[in-house]
Amino acid sequence: MKTPKIYIGALAVFCIAALVIGSTGAAAMMQKGTGKSPMTGEGKGDRILLMLDNLTAQGYDVAAIRTAVTTGDFGTAHTLMQEFRTAHPDAFPDRGEGAGNGHQGGQRCAQE
Repeated sequence: MKTPKIYIGALAVFCIAALVIGSTGAAAMMQKGTGKSPMTGEGKGDRILLMLDNLTAQGYDVAAIRTAVTTGDFGTAHTLMQEFRTAHPDAFPDRGEGAGNGHQGGQRCAQE
């Protein structure tokens, strides 16, 4: 009864090959990202610049903050932004207002 041993051996080789190919493909897909995410911190400048564009459109002077962000000095940008928030509390919505804060108007998700 050598036939079942050959089939089992061939099946084991196929499974190992599929595992190696699958994990190699998954690793390649993980490396294709832009690298700009909240976890890496590299996309932080882009998000801040969008916010500064919005504040400029509202008529606020945020040139010093923009300069700090574009030069990569996020510590100074953070300090300047805190000073700006203190000086202009009306420039930002209160916490709990606006998009991104869950269900608005008391709506709840239906649980199944």
